[in-house]
Amino acid sequence: MSVEHEHDSAHEEAPRGTWVLLCLVALGMTAAWLFLYFGVFLPRGQLGQ
Repeated sequence: MSVEHEHDSAHEEAPRGTWVLLCLVALGMTAAWLFLYFGVFLPRGQLGQ
């Protein structure tokens, strides 16, 4: 097996680990935002009351 063939086959697959990490971070940030919005901001009510 040549070096070029190994290099090409390594780039044929999508970087699954990167996508998994990206999705986990996005889910974590979305969960944090939802917690802040519904758990902190909305219960405090409107400003100026």
